[in-house]
Amino acid sequence: MAFADPASGPRARPSTVNLAVYLLYAAAGIELINIILSLAYAGALADGAKKAVAGTSQENAGLGQGATGTITVVIGVLIIVLLGLLAVYVGKGKQVARILTWVLGGIAACCTLGAFGFSLAGESLWEQARKDDPALPTWDRYNELLYSEVPGWYQPVTTLLSVLLILAILAAMVLLALPASHPYFRKVEQQWEPPVPGTGDPGYPPPPPPASGPPTA
Repeated sequence: MAFADPASGPRARPSTVNLAVYLLYAAAGIELINIILSLAYAGALADGAKKAVAGTSQENAGLGQGATGTITVVIGVLIIVLLGLLAVYVGKGKQVARILTWVLGGIAACCTLGAFGFSLAGESLWEQARKDDPALPTWDRYNELLYSEVPGWYQPVTTLLSVLLILAILAAMVLLALPASHPYFRKVEQQWEPPVPGTGDPGYPPPPPPASGPPTA
């Protein structure tokens, strides 16, 4: 019994998987830009936050901003590494990488919705704090002072990059779930081929030649 060699030729990668790989690399690049901008303007944002709460009960609340910024950068670097590894192994047809892409996309979507929800809740919490400390500026004034030390394009650009990051990951998830992508991630099974007559099965000696003898009358 003989089996065909599944590695005799490389599998063709579907266009849906190709595009998903490019999107994962693009998401890693977007996150890298986010980190660079965060590092470049971290000091300016800290100065803006201090200006916004100067002379209020929240004046010392920004002491932990440096540690928070460091944690954000570390998480960002981990995301970049993870996206890069997923792109590599999805391109190789690894089913585990495909599943992890779906998991990461779900977490990213939940985090994005949570961030928007936190932003909406932040205004209510701030207004509640102003009742205890009238010296605090209004929510709009706080944000104006917070971003007063950075260029005007910083906030819209970082918001756009965050949205593009989520869209790139979600698009990769959808592409990997399309029917055209399924065969690329299936385990290749060895196919049986019948043995060539006269050669015998692998591992067994060939059949003996027919016995010769004197012709019979």
